[in-house]
Amino acid sequence: MKRVLTVGLEYTGTPIEGVEFETLGLCRPIVDQDRAAFALHEYDVIIINPESYTHFLFGRSGEFSNSASELSDLKKENGGYDLDSAYDSRDRENELEAAVEGGSTVVWCLSEAKRMNFFGYRETWYGYAAPRVAKLVRNGSLLVKKGRKLRIVDHDNPFARYFALLADKGWRLCLSDPEQEGFTSVVSTPEGYSLGGRFVAGKVAGWVVTPPNSEETANRLVLDAVGIEKADAAHEKYHGIFLSHTGADKSFVRQLRTDLLDRGVPKAWVDEAEIEVGDSLIAKITEGMKQTRYIGVVLSGKSIDAPWVKKELEIAINREISSGEVVVLPLLYEKCELPIFLEGKLYADFTSTAEYEAGLEKLLRRLRIR
Repeated sequence: MKRVLTVGLEYTGTPIEGVEFETLGLCRPIVDQDRAAFALHEYDVIIINPESYTHFLFGRSGEFSNSASELSDLKKENGGYDLDSAYDSRDRENELEAAVEGGSTVVWCLSEAKRMNFFGYRETWYGYAAPRVAKLVRNGSLLVKKGRKLRIVDHDNPFARYFALLADKGWRLCLSDPEQEGFTSVVSTPEGYSLGGRFVAGKVAGWVVTPPNSEETANRLVLDAVGIEKADAAHEKYHGIFLSHTGADKSFVRQLRTDLLDRGVPKAWVDEAEIEVGDSLIAKITEGMKQTRYIGVVLSGKSIDAPWVKKELEIAINREISSGEVVVLPLLYEKCELPIFLEGKLYADFTSTAEYEAGLEKLLRRLRIR
């Protein structure tokens, strides 16, 4: 049985066999036994949306969720609902770290801070149960906007369907400064702000995404999170790669593709493995380049002058410039004069049998999903 905890949002879609959904809060069980979540490490998927203090304490919106004095209102309703009495932040943080260590999928939704001066400075980001995530959102300069357009940076990300739905329904929160330590953006606005990405820092790891804005988008977010296989601490996860090369280097590329697939890389795109009789060569190669996060350019004396490799490299460089993300990975198969725009890039060296394994490890480190 896969157990899913949603805090501050709810799944209302069709029941899924083998999946148990619970919408509960992070308050202490002694404060509200019925609305308190179990220890977080008991869940396979955890989604936290601290839209208000009531959202993260009790799992859903309440009478005071939109109040400018929410904390005072909660305490007046019940003395036990005082934030310090109702929420043991350190205990929940320890539980969350244990959940991550056990392979649970964690998703944090961007939210406005809703800062309040109530016996000290408070903000709803406290409800992330992960100070490093709160710091990420704070330092990332959360911005409230209204938009529909977005640009997928990583086509292998597990929330592609969620973001595609937001492109239709709209989004409102983004990080205007996503260049934060531990954060890798997977989808952005046209001007480069982040709408979501992977976050890894210390014992905390998971996904930070712009929040759903409807029942439909909330259900899609939950389903995408449920679809992520529980991580095995010993099993690395990798982005896909498109291998641009000339036919003269085909034997090397075949071996490299085999080794990448054997090591867990989900997609190592090579034309002969992907294109079937009757397919449009240009259309299929363009599709392959769009479906993979990275484009590895196999460099040799023959490939640097090959027209087709030059064209693929031009497309890749343009994508790197427009996205601001690393896209082109130089893979040196033979000693040769590097194209001028690749001279400053660190390359993986495959020029000899002795160098091959080290080059493969270097490439895998870049492909690794952090």
